[in-house]
Amino acid sequence: MIALPKSMLAVLATGWLATALAATNGDIDRGNEAYKSGDYDQAMEHYEAAEQTLGERPELHFNRGLVLLAQEDREGARKAFEHGTESDNAEVRASAEYQLGNLDFDAEAWDGAIQHYTACLKDQPEHRNAKWNLELALERKRQQEEEQEKNEDQENQDQENQDQENQDQENQDQENQDQENQDQENQDQENQDQKDQEQQDQKDQEQQDQKDQEQQDQEQQDQKDQEQQDQQQQDQQQQDQQQQDQPQPQPVEQADLDKALEQLDEEDNFDLGRPMGVMRRPVAKDW
Repeated sequence: MIALPKSMLAVLATGWLATALAATNGDIDRGNEAYKSGDYDQAMEHYEAAEQTLGERPELHFNRGLVLLAQEDREGARKAFEHGTESDNAEVRASAEYQLGNLDFDAEAWDGAIQHYTACLKDQPEHRNAKWNLELALERKRQQEEEQEKNEDQENQDQENQDQENQDQENQDQENQDQENQDQENQDQENQDQKDQEQQDQKDQEQQDQKDQEQQDQEQQDQKDQEQQDQQQQDQQQQDQQQQDQPQPQPVEQADLDKALEQLDEEDNFDLGRPMGVMRRPVAKDW
């Protein structure tokens, strides 16, 4: 940034005051000398003394602003220069606007700097430093806007990337959760299938045990039946053997039968009960 040397500003201030007040003032002159020599406290005392004599003047505020600026009191200097812009002297107003523009330039407040440099050039169109600093302020503002736009684009891109990353992470989390749920469902189904299979195996085993028991019972029954059959056969064989061992009755001849009957008749004492005559033929019919 280009600015007028402090010594030049002090000389110009003296000229403005002389013109504005139409006469020099001893306190102002001594204040200007002290300012040029770097004795800012002494300069401020002389300007305050001049204000006591001349009253509050925008030109004196401007000179005090230069002292405050040299003392690094930027806020105090800004207020003093703002009073300086109220001067009826165009050069004083232009210089006050210029210094305000410099304060904004140093603070990188480009809009304020441009506004003050433009106001300076309205009162003093040939102010070379104001023209130069105005161009710098415009260029810096353009660069700042480009940088800000670039940063905003980068921030937007970063935000988009972050949003995409968050979405990807959310999708991945959802996918993991879905997979976990599916795995759990598969595990539950596998456990249920295993339980069902165990129950079916148990049922099949019970049925097989029942079949085995029925088969065993049937075998026992068959064995029992076989034993009974064997016993019956054995009994029948014994019975048959006993019958074979007993003497078999021989067929009786009719003559022998008649003889036996006659012998029984001879032995029977009951005549009335004996049939009449000898039975020579069988009874005709069954009475």
